[in-house]
Amino acid sequence: MGVGTLVGGIGIFLLGMMLLTDTLKNMAGERLRQRLNRLAEGPVSGAFLGAMMTTLFQSSTVTTLMTISFVSAGLLTFTQALTLVIGANAGSATTGWIVALLGYNVDIRELLLPLIGVGMALRLIGRRVKRIGMLMVGLGLIFVGIGTLQEAMRDVVTFSFAGWEADTPLHQFALLGTGLLMTVLLQSSSIGLVLTMTALATDTVTLAQACLLVLGQSAGTSLVVAIGSIGGWKSARRIVLAHVLVHGSILLIGWLTFPLLFGVVNGVADRLNWNELLRLALFHTSFHLLGVFTFLPFHEAFSRQLLQWIPSRAEKLTRFLDPNMARIPTVALEAARRSLIEIERYLAKETQLLLTEARKRDDELQLVEKTLGDVRVFLSTIQLEEGRGRNDYGQHLSLLHTIDHLERWLFVMREVDPVDALRDTDFLVARQLVLHELDMVETLNHHTPPEESRQWKTASKQLAEYRKAHRAELLEETAANQLEMDQTIQKVQALLWLDRIGYHIWRATRHLIKPTVPSERFEVNLED
Repeated sequence: MGVGTLVGGIGIFLLGMMLLTDTLKNMAGERLRQRLNRLAEGPVSGAFLGAMMTTLFQSSTVTTLMTISFVSAGLLTFTQALTLVIGANAGSATTGWIVALLGYNVDIRELLLPLIGVGMALRLIGRRVKRIGMLMVGLGLIFVGIGTLQEAMRDVVTFSFAGWEADTPLHQFALLGTGLLMTVLLQSSSIGLVLTMTALATDTVTLAQACLLVLGQSAGTSLVVAIGSIGGWKSARRIVLAHVLVHGSILLIGWLTFPLLFGVVNGVADRLNWNELLRLALFHTSFHLLGVFTFLPFHEAFSRQLLQWIPSRAEKLTRFLDPNMARIPTVALEAARRSLIEIERYLAKETQLLLTEARKRDDELQLVEKTLGDVRVFLSTIQLEEGRGRNDYGQHLSLLHTIDHLERWLFVMREVDPVDALRDTDFLVARQLVLHELDMVETLNHHTPPEESRQWKTASKQLAEYRKAHRAELLEETAANQLEMDQTIQKVQALLWLDRIGYHIWRATRHLIKPTVPSERFEVNLED
C-alpha cells in the first residue's frame, strides 16, 4: 500500500461516479426533459426534483450544470431553476449516508466486486440490459474505490490535525479553507466527503474537525459550477451567483451556529447510539437542510433580486411572455406578438449594423435565435378551443409565419461575410431600399395599423424589380466578356442576399401587423 494505491482508489471512485452519472443521464435524461416543467411547477416540487436529480447523479454540480442547460434551452424559467439549485443541496446529503451505512460496516470490495462482473456480463449480453449492467458496474466501482481509499489512508496519511482545535476561530477557518480547497482540487465535494469519512474512520481527524471540513467542501462546489458554466448565457451567470450565495450563506450559517448544530447532532446520535460516521452524515444533512429551509420560502424575492443584479437582454425581449397567460388564448397571442415585435426590432438593428459598418455580432444573433425559440415554445402551450376563436386561429397562424420569416432572415444574415455586405458599390440603391425597410421597423409597435404593411411591401417589390433588372445586366456583361465569371457570381450573390433580406423583413412585418383571417389564408399570396 502507498501513494499509488491512494491515487488509484481516487481514480476508481471517479470512474464509478462517471459511469453512474452517464448511465443515469441516458436512462432518465429525455424523460426528465419532457416532464421538467410539470415537475417544477411549485417551489416544493422544484426543490424535490433538484434533490432527486442529485440523488440519482450523486453530484449537486451535475444537477446545477444540467439546470443551467435547461434554462438556456428555454425549458425552465430562472425562478424554477433556482428551486432546483436549492433542492440539490438536500440531495447531496445522500452520499454521506450511503458511505456511512455501507462503506465501512462491511468488507465493501469483497461484497461488490462480483457486481462489476455481473454488470459487465449484462453489458455484453444485449442492448436491453446494457444500461442496467453499466449501472451495476458504476456502483461497484464507487464502493471498491472507497474500500481502496480506506486501506490506503491507513498506510499513507501521516499528517495530523491534532493541533487544530475545532473550537478556535483561527483553526476553524483553516479547516473550512482546507475543505473548500479539497473540493476545488478534486472537482467534487462527493470525493472530498468520502476522503473525509475515510480519514474519520482511520482516526486521522476528529468528528468536529471532519464536520468543519465537509462544511467547507460544500462551499467549494460553487467554484466547480462556475468553471463548468464558462461561456454560458447570463441565465447561467445568475445561477452561478445564486449557487455562490446559497452555499456561501450555508457556510456562514453553519459556522456561526456550529456549536449549537454540532451539539444537537450529537444529542440525537447519542440517543440512537450511532457511530461517528453516522454522526458526520447527520451533520452533513443538517446544514444542507438548513440551507433549503432558509432560501426556499423566499425564492421568488431572491430570484427578482438576482434578475436586477444581472439583467438579461433575452428576458427583456420576451418579458411579455407569462406561462399563466396560456389559459387565455387571446391575451397569450397578443403577448407573443409583442415579443416578436421586440425581437424583429432587435434583429433590424443588427442588420443595420452589418449593412452600414460591416459588423456581424454572432452573440447577438444567437440571442435572437434563442428568444425566437422561447416564443415558439410559448405558442405551443396555447390551447385554442374548437369551433371558437377564429380570429385567434388566424393570429396564431400569422405568428407562426412571423417566426418562420424571422428565422429565415436570421439564416440569411449568418451566411454572409461582413466585408461582403459593403464591398460592392454597384448596389447602393438596393442597400438603401433595405435600410429604408429597417428604418421603418424601428417605428414598429403593437399599435401600428395594418394598412401600413403596404410600405414594406412597396419597398420589397422595388427591391425585387431592381434585382431582376440588374441580374440580367450582369449576365449580359459576362456573356460580352465585360465581367469575369467569378465577379458575376459574387455580384449576383450579393444582390440576391439583399433581396432576400428585404423580402423577409416585409413578410415578417406583414404577418405581425396584419394577421391572417382563416377564410382568406389561401388567398393571402394573391393579395400580396
